Amino acid sequence: MWRFKQIARFISVCSLWKELLENASVFWPKLHSGHPPETLALILSRNVSAPLRISCSGKEEARTKLDLLELAAKHSTRWSSFKFEGFICDVVKEQIQAHTGNIAELYVLNSESTVALALPDGRPIHHLVLDGVRIPWDTSRLRGVRSLQLSRIVWNPPPMAQLRTILASSPGLWYLRLSKVADIFEFPSGDSSSMLSLPELSTLILQDLSERFMSHLLTHIQAPACRCIVAADIPFSIVADPAFTDLIAPVLRTSSRMTVSSSGASIFIHSDPSPRVTLGWNRSMTEPVGIRTRMRRNKSGVTSKEDVQSVLNTVMAHGPRSLAVTFIQSLSEVTIITAAEVLQLLPATKAIVVKPNVNCQDIITYLITGDGEASGVPCPDLEILHMTPKEDEVELIKTFLRLHQKNVQESGSALVRPLKLLLLPQNILDMLEVEGLLEAANMPNKDYL
Repeated sequence: MWRFKQIARFISVCSLWKELLENASVFWPKLHSGHPPETLALILSRNVSAPLRISCSGKEEARTKLDLLELAAKHSTRWSSFKFEGFICDVVKEQIQAHTGNIAELYVLNSESTVALALPDGRPIHHLVLDGVRIPWDTSRLRGVRSLQLSRIVWNPPPMAQLRTILASSPGLWYLRLSKVADIFEFPSGDSSSMLSLPELSTLILQDLSERFMSHLLTHIQAPACRCIVAADIPFSIVADPAFTDLIAPVLRTSSRMTVSSSGASIFIHSDPSPRVTLGWNRSMTEPVGIRTRMRRNKSGVTSKEDVQSVLNTVMAHGPRSLAVTFIQSLSEVTIITAAEVLQLLPATKAIVVKPNVNCQDIITYLITGDGEASGVPCPDLEILHMTPKEDEVELIKTFLRLHQKNVQESGSALVRPLKLLLLPQNILDMLEVEGLLEAANMPNKDYL
């Protein structure tokens, strides 16, 4: 990233560097609203013909940004990148509409409600970030887009048909983020079922979209190079779709944690570390790797146990060898699948975390008896157990620890792993300590909540 202060330091190294830097326009590419007038004049004196990047930060006053735009307008034929953050008044709007025909990068973050911009004809835009801004979505400039971020567009957003046209004409797209984009689900006849091939797409972020908007994108994008998916409220109903499985399978290999609501109505899948999503300019963003998704009951409320089982089977088929599973309290009163049934479908679970107000009895019972049909030890890779059982469940804990110790001794640690960490309330640990169960189990780490 170009910084004026860095160039100033380099100039002071020696006379050769000074001469080289002062006479090479490539080192003076950016006019920023944070630069004082004398710095802007210096940059323009050193860069008289090469491309310019215009940047108006949200940190500066409106008058300062207007002064920069007035100065930069004299060199608008050389603009290659334009960034603006803040309130878009009529003057700013006119400047954008009049002088952005040559830019290949457009970043506009509007601080107020959605504003409409009419882009002039010109060269294709390769990098586009719009927040609270709409443009003519049918413009020919949105062909061959490399990165696309649209957010807070609730008034005249791109119809799905137009969005598909943009994506279909941009096979080199590597970054796609849609957040709080309203749903206009219009298709020309016969255009809704074809797949969108995006062979270079590595990052896909979908947030606060309608269920059908989300579903369509996740079942119609082919992205074999995808390394990061961040998506909220994925409906269970699409998980069994082969196209969705193909899309998410490579990314699932990075997952390490799963959180399941006690009713099974929501499932969260995370990698560790979880990919960060910022509102920063695309230029300064790195390509994240990993997954952060929430899958949930369809808004219709109709969800079967098979839907949830499909999610868990997909994770087992394409995810890592072992997972950490957390059970949280559900807001739903209807239980779709029990915690024991979840663990039955995830036999390689390495860590179980049970949050407060979630029934521990069923989980402990399953760890003792299994499902009553299959042979073998349930969750033989379990190394961490973290829960808040009630005092009347202590006997179950004791039974589990005795049985687990026996299984480790008889099967060997290669088949049944010893517990490495046991996190329980202090009063429960005290009861176990009295009977020597923690020492007998050779527990290296035990702690209280």
